[in-house]
Amino acid sequence: MMNYDMDFIQPETRCDWPVSTLTKKVWYVQLDLMKQLDAVCTRHQLKWFPMWGTLLGAVRHQGFIPWDDDVDIVMPREDYERFLSVCASEIAYPYFLQTTLSDEECFYMWVSLRNSETTGNRASCLTKRQNNGIGIDIMPLDGCESIPILYKISRFPVRIVSVLANTYANDFNRGNIARVLRRILRFTGFDYKKAYVWAEKRNRTFTGDKYCKVAFRAHADPLTKVIERDMWDKADFQEVVRMPFENITVPVPCGYDHILTQIYGNYMEFPPLDKRQGKHDVIFDPDTPYREYCKRLKTEADLTSSLAGKIE
Repeated sequence: MMNYDMDFIQPETRCDWPVSTLTKKVWYVQLDLMKQLDAVCTRHQLKWFPMWGTLLGAVRHQGFIPWDDDVDIVMPREDYERFLSVCASEIAYPYFLQTTLSDEECFYMWVSLRNSETTGNRASCLTKRQNNGIGIDIMPLDGCESIPILYKISRFPVRIVSVLANTYANDFNRGNIARVLRRILRFTGFDYKKAYVWAEKRNRTFTGDKYCKVAFRAHADPLTKVIERDMWDKADFQEVVRMPFENITVPVPCGYDHILTQIYGNYMEFPPLDKRQGKHDVIFDPDTPYREYCKRLKTEADLTSSLAGKIE
C-alpha cells in the first residue's frame, strides 16, 4: 500500500472542480511513477517529456488538470529504446514495465510503467491476464514528413496493422463491424504480437535525423482528427525546461508554447464546466493490488457496476 502524504490527498476544489481523495490518491501513485521514470532517465541521461494533457497541466496548472485521469509521456525514439533496454535492471516490484511483449494478454503501441500494488485500468482489461495496476503511458517520438498527406500515406500500413491487432486483443470498440472483425481475427489466429514487432520495426526506420518534424506515429487518431496538431517541430524538443508539477518537477520541452498552441489553440482558456471530464472509463482502486481486485470480478455485470468507483 502506498505511504501517502496525508496533506496531499485531502479533497479540495481546483478551478471550480471538486477533486476527491480518490483522485488525489491516484495522482499520488502517478507522481511516484513519474519520479521512478525521471530517476532512471537521469541516471542514463535520457530525455522524456509530458505531453498532451499532462504537458498542459504542467504549464497551466503546475500539476494535474483537475478533471484529467491519465499521464502521457513521450521520449525521442533513441531514448525510448535505451529506456526499454535498461528497465530490466532498473525497475523492480511493485513497478512493472508493461509492453505488448512483456505481458501475456496486452496490446498497445506504447509501453506503460505500472504499480502492481494498485488497480487502475479500463473495465474491459480487468478480466485479462495482464498487469492492471495504475500506470503512466510512455510513447516514442519518431520522425515524420512535413506534409500531412505524405505523413498519412507513410503511416497507413502501421495504422492498419495496429487497428487489426487492437481489435483482436482488446474490446474497447464494441461496434458491430468491430465485433465481426474481432471474431474473424480470433478464429483465424491473427498473431497480434508479431504484428506489433513488425509495426515497431517499420516505425524505427523514420529516424529523427531525416526529418524536421516528429510525431507518435502509432497514434490512433479518428478520420476526423486534424493530424497536423500532432506533427511537431523537432526543434521544440531539443532543450529541456524543468517546471513544477504538483510536488515534483518535470522536464518540459523548450517549445512548449508552440506545441500547446498547435494542439489546443488558446490553451490557457479553461473549457466550460460540462466539458471537464476524464477521457477514459477507468476503474481506480489505489489501495488494492490489481490481482486481488480482479479476483472479485467474475462477470461483465461486476465490471459495469464497478464503474461507479471510477474518477468523475
